[in-house]
Amino acid sequence: MAPRVTAVLLALLFVVFPAASAATPVAPAPSGPAAQSTGDHSLSAETQTLSSETQTLSARNTTLHVQLRPDGDAEWRISKTFNITDANDTRAFERLRDEFLAGNSDENLLDTYRVANDAAAQATGRDMALRNVSRDYAVDAGEGRLIVSFDWTNFAATSGGRLLLQDAFYTPGGTWLNKLEPGNSLIISPPPGYDLTNSPQNSYIERGDLRINGETTFGRGDLNIVYESDQGINGTQTGTGTNPVQGDFPLWGGVGLLLVVGLVAALLYLNDQDELPAVGAASTDTDDGGDAPPSPEPTDDADEIDVELLSDEERVERLLTQNGGRMKQARIVRETGWSNAKVSQLLSAMDEDDRIDKLRIGRENLISFPDEDVTEIED
Repeated sequence: MAPRVTAVLLALLFVVFPAASAATPVAPAPSGPAAQSTGDHSLSAETQTLSSETQTLSARNTTLHVQLRPDGDAEWRISKTFNITDANDTRAFERLRDEFLAGNSDENLLDTYRVANDAAAQATGRDMALRNVSRDYAVDAGEGRLIVSFDWTNFAATSGGRLLLQDAFYTPGGTWLNKLEPGNSLIISPPPGYDLTNSPQNSYIERGDLRINGETTFGRGDLNIVYESDQGINGTQTGTGTNPVQGDFPLWGGVGLLLVVGLVAALLYLNDQDELPAVGAASTDTDDGGDAPPSPEPTDDADEIDVELLSDEERVERLLTQNGGRMKQARIVRETGWSNAKVSQLLSAMDEDDRIDKLRIGRENLISFPDEDVTEIED
């Protein structure tokens, strides 16, 4: 039986502290110039630094981490890293840290996100809010980090067991997230028990998280990220009762199921032996040098190839050859038995190597050999 395709979504957003570099797109702030960006309510990039009489401290990079929750809420954690190489850097960072913790250096941060929140809420029709804001910092060898965290309610759309992360970046006239600067990263972590079933270009999986590194630009719809619960759309949560459907599956029920499966398998096996000689019909001589059973005849059937000896890329190419040079990504998942995340990452790498082409059709990816004449196909 083909493995079940799972889907759930979620994507992330960029933020700039008033003492940070132009690593993430932000809305125009009264305290600094703003660059022109495309789309209504979209965020523009601006560079902000901390200056003293002789010292300027700029962010080396920014990491935007979004932890998704099954109800569609998301915990945002934005970390900006600064190089600290000497005493002047240390003093500059300490001043920036004190202003940051007091809420004086990032007064435009929440304003920026509230603009994005309001625009996304208007575009999606979901009630959204930013809550539980907190600030922290860390100093390690040679670097200092400023960290701001908050909860964004209803960030992802939910549908059954799915999390859909695409329209969260919409505005009524475009998208509020249009660029990720060089050196910055966007990281999205799924809830436990969720699998990635759709990911954007230029993304990859690292320790179970979806990651996109700058320099990257985004258009409306580019951040189409989908996660699905491994219980499926109609799956039920594990409970503490004894109902075998909605609670803990009883131990005796599992044993009984295994016995039934084993009995059916045994019957099928015995049925397949009807044309074989009965047990004992073959020669029992062991020491008289009797002939061994004849070797099977060689075959030219391509299906006899041991797929276990093929690389992952060769297995995909073999499947494409067997299916006229084109297949939907979901079918490749079913045919190989691999996880959705593995197939997505493998196909993206093959696409970059020009071994296959990926074509987005609706909510599905169509996979084909390069220059293949793509037409409508069935699942």
